[in-house]
Amino acid sequence: MVAETTPVGLDTRTVHFGDTRVPYRFGTDCPDAVAAAVLDACPDASSAVLVVDRRALPHAAAVRERLSAHLRVDQYVLDPAERRKTLPEVQAVLDFSVSCGADRRTVVLAMGGGLAGNVAGLAAALLFRGTRLVHLPTTPVAAFDSVLSLKQAVNLDGGKNMCGAYHPPALIVADLAWLRTIPHRELVTGLAEMAKNVLAVLPAAEGLFLRALDSLADRSPAAYADLCAIGLDAKVPYLAGDPRERGAALVFEYGHTAGHALEFLSGGALSHGAAVAWGMLVAARISRARGYGDDLARHRRLLGPLLIPAERVRRAVPAGDAVLARTLLRDNKRGYLSCAPDELPMVLLRAGGGAVPGPGGLPLVPVPVDEVVAAIRAVLAG
Repeated sequence: MVAETTPVGLDTRTVHFGDTRVPYRFGTDCPDAVAAAVLDACPDASSAVLVVDRRALPHAAAVRERLSAHLRVDQYVLDPAERRKTLPEVQAVLDFSVSCGADRRTVVLAMGGGLAGNVAGLAAALLFRGTRLVHLPTTPVAAFDSVLSLKQAVNLDGGKNMCGAYHPPALIVADLAWLRTIPHRELVTGLAEMAKNVLAVLPAAEGLFLRALDSLADRSPAAYADLCAIGLDAKVPYLAGDPRERGAALVFEYGHTAGHALEFLSGGALSHGAAVAWGMLVAARISRARGYGDDLARHRRLLGPLLIPAERVRRAVPAGDAVLARTLLRDNKRGYLSCAPDELPMVLLRAGGGAVPGPGGLPLVPVPVDEVVAAIRAVLAG
């Protein structure tokens, strides 16, 4: 990956969300540089609200100490449980921020995984109708995928990510050493989004992805840098032309239709990455059955090391077919194209990558919900 060195000693890539330019800065073992990057991006900040995933507290201490020498930092600790990805949690962050004296020059720092990024991101979008947001991702899903978006969303009782706003970060900055502290099984499971990028839009990166995956056992810094490159190289070109991810960038919803349903119905027992990995196998099975191409071998090659056992998924999601169908039909992609009441829009791929074009040129195809339920049952059966 080609990158330049910034004045604070980090590498940088610029992410274009349409006309909005956001620097993505990254390095390894660099807490001083991380803090300096935040101060450089927000030189007039009056204070900071650090919304931190409880598991990231050891990393947060070093960053908070360095930032506190220059501005007041108030810390809100978030439990990294899917049940906390809600509007009441967002309101709790807002109430905490106001009680600490936040004003329009306060910057919200989101430190942790995707859940922390979404809760803090939505809070930043709402506080004073929009305050600055800085992402400090500490997990692979966050660092390589979820922070590369304007979407800030939380769950409702009816389903995943059904309430949110579009709000650009002022900065994304990551110390890749933070990712080395993630347990290996959790780390590997969280790489499903990078496998998705390879399967959907970067087929030439398959070798790089598999080599990086092998190197993670030794916590190789180069492996993290390569995975970061896959995330950026996949998403940056799409976000430039489709910043709100309502057109061509919907391809990054691959695997998320079935995956979100499994994750939601598990009540947090399944991680996002684990659920999406199985969701991609479901989509691949449907694609093959519809004659779009047989790519199951490639899916197994890339996803095999990431999959948790099917029996664990079945135990985590004991819902019957009717409940599963009802949850699928609440998918947040409904409305992008016209579907019958018993259909839902899905991203399906051709063999070798590339989305099957649907109505209006969107990378979405209407699929009967019974067909999706049957595919989920078949994939989880073996």
